[in-house]
Amino acid sequence: MAAPVLQFKRGTFANLPGLRAGEPAFTTDTHELYVGIDSTTNNNKFFGSHRYWNRENTTTGSSVNLVEGTNNGSNYVALKSPDTLAANLTYTLPGTDGSNGQVLSTNGSGTLSFVDSAATLSMVGDSGTDTVSLLTNTLTVSGGEGIDTAVTDNTITVSAEDASDSNKGVASFDSTDFTVTSGDVTVNAERIEDIAGAMFSSNTETLITVTYQDSDGTIDLVVDDDLSNYDNSTSAFITSSSTHTLTNKTFDANGTGNSLSNVEVADFAASAIVVESEGIGSNDNDTTLPTSAAVKDYVDSQSTAQDLDFSGDSGTGSVDLDSQSLTIAGTANEVETSGSNQTLTIGLPQSVQITTSLDVPTVEATNLKAKDGTTSITISDSTGAVACNQNLTVGGNLIVNGSTTQVNTSQTTIEDQLLELGMVDGSAPSSDLNKDIGVIFNYYTSSAKKAAVYWDDSSSRVVISDDVSESTGVLTAAAHAALEIGSLWVNDCAGQSQVINCSGSTRTLENITLDGGTF
Repeated sequence: MAAPVLQFKRGTFANLPGLRAGEPAFTTDTHELYVGIDSTTNNNKFFGSHRYWNRENTTTGSSVNLVEGTNNGSNYVALKSPDTLAANLTYTLPGTDGSNGQVLSTNGSGTLSFVDSAATLSMVGDSGTDTVSLLTNTLTVSGGEGIDTAVTDNTITVSAEDASDSNKGVASFDSTDFTVTSGDVTVNAERIEDIAGAMFSSNTETLITVTYQDSDGTIDLVVDDDLSNYDNSTSAFITSSSTHTLTNKTFDANGTGNSLSNVEVADFAASAIVVESEGIGSNDNDTTLPTSAAVKDYVDSQSTAQDLDFSGDSGTGSVDLDSQSLTIAGTANEVETSGSNQTLTIGLPQSVQITTSLDVPTVEATNLKAKDGTTSITISDSTGAVACNQNLTVGGNLIVNGSTTQVNTSQTTIEDQLLELGMVDGSAPSSDLNKDIGVIFNYYTSSAKKAAVYWDDSSSRVVISDDVSESTGVLTAAAHAALEIGSLWVNDCAGQSQVINCSGSTRTLENITLDGGTF
């Protein structure tokens, strides 16, 4: 929760007064904290200053500052913690000073001591030995044929070079061509097959196609089956371009994929075809086929000879199918018709006009709309409840005699200056109703709850609660709510006065005493 702000006595260091026992003070120029002893300046006790340490933050460790003399400046030497530590770490300094040139060393458990520093580095190779002076010499690492050396960030890297025709080094084997196991190199049989197969693949000899099958390492030979590529002068081959007369042959065009093409009427026997001049009506049999001209003549002769007769609630009519069309007309604003392809639609328009009168015992509707189509009133089918979908203006008084008035709006504006609660039939109560009176606020936090500001009839107090329950008009507070205000005035035993005030951006307590107590 938010804590109150206590502001110490403050000012510049030069004006720091003698502080009373336990009284704190803060210097605004040197940023130091002091606590008084006996109201004398000399006995003010220095408590702390940011000059002597740097606090840690989320990523950087803290440090202790050893500051130079004030007359010499404001510089310091810092002893700093690492930014990240795995656990607490303690270093114990040696009890005596070391010799000239010695350095601090740790025993691995945090105990420090002075030891001699290392000065030389001994080296031993496959052949020969040597010593490097760490203070004067430079260690050089050289590579021979096929070997490279590199030094980066205090790291020596020794690596082999790639082999070439003229240089020793490391060579790699393509796994497609070779298999290497424990230093044994074997040429893959698959690779040999691929090389041999490439000699055959996609190669075409005279009327023979050669293909290498990589999946099983075989070679396929396929003979050309296109007869046109062969010499037909001495053979009896029937080709797509040759002309032959077939005798006593049967053509099966009824199977899947079988068909006859380019068959013309002239290819049929004359007795099997009925032409226009012969007429369909005089050839009633199942042994001949009519031509399209014969069919059209017969259909035209039948359709032009027919009429369509019709009748309505009043009047009759007919349509000559050879020269006339049937028109179905609607009445403007009452019935409309629409024809498209083979469909005739008859319906009511969006707005139906009744020119005389509408006489019905009961009007059933779900929505009543304004003339522009806006829904105005909705009537529920199951309960008959009426809902107004748009603004509702009441010119006279609005009297609701039900038990509950529910308003589901996001904002309610009331022009009345006073709202009176607790009235009885429009008048003040004439006796104690033993009821609490106030305003209840519904909200949700982990569950549905009610807050309230109300007059507690039993205690004769105004109560503010953030969790109340209600039973027969009596509220019970489970928890009392916080009060957020701009200022606070109290009218009590000390009279009327302001106890919380704000000026600019500073909030202050007024006309009140904060007693810290004694010890």
